Amino acid sequence: MHPIEGERILTLIDSFDGTRMDIHVHTNPASSDSMLKPDELVATALANGLTAVSMTEHDFTLESHRQEEFRSGYPDLFINFGMEVSTDLGHMLAFGLPGYLPGIRRLEKLREAADEYGAFIVVAHPFRRLFDPVTAMRTGEKFELTPQEAAEQMEVFKYVHAIEGANGANTPQENYFALEVAGILGISTTGGSDAHSTSGIGIFATAFEEQIESPVRLLEELHAGKFQAVHKTKAGRWVRFVDGSIEAAANES
Repeated sequence: MHPIEGERILTLIDSFDGTRMDIHVHTNPASSDSMLKPDELVATALANGLTAVSMTEHDFTLESHRQEEFRSGYPDLFINFGMEVSTDLGHMLAFGLPGYLPGIRRLEKLREAADEYGAFIVVAHPFRRLFDPVTAMRTGEKFELTPQEAAEQMEVFKYVHAIEGANGANTPQENYFALEVAGILGISTTGGSDAHSTSGIGIFATAFEEQIESPVRLLEELHAGKFQAVHKTKAGRWVRFVDGSIEAAANES
């Protein structure tokens, strides 16, 4: 997990050049734990080279008519409305549901609803704090699974379409582990800030091959797998998130 492997320096891979979307952002007042106002989100996203954002509020999404009204005020940025659903197996990013539905606190039911509506489910930050010794001391449980064992044994991966590989509130170790598990499972990874303020926006994102200008097109591209987790280098270049790329990006002049 380092930019240098033996004598080989990691070559950073340019991201897709379609849409760059932060697909995991929380705003106030829809998410009570966020300090980020919607207009601040738009301004900060544009200033940091993003072309789209998805407001993924906790267990809530705006009604469709209010979504269109909101979008009309910000023509320079495509704005999607998803939802971060708290489930029995962790937090899930849901795209394409009509709203919060009965029973989706159980991940099995959330996946059933996703299949019914053609929605897309991403497990958010699946390994957050699992490597933290303080957390282990508090819970009395130490996470000792290898990526292969996690892929095989963790039930959550049976129900999701993709894994959040690059989360702005995670440690590099947590993100790299998620990336490795996704590779073992053969599923795609997304990137997002998980921002609750202007801090962190424009570091991680999800890049798509094509330009996305509607929620319908977003779902099409997600289901087609035409996206990748990306992040920005020190020099402002957007590159694909791979093992060692965080360190390499920090050193790019």
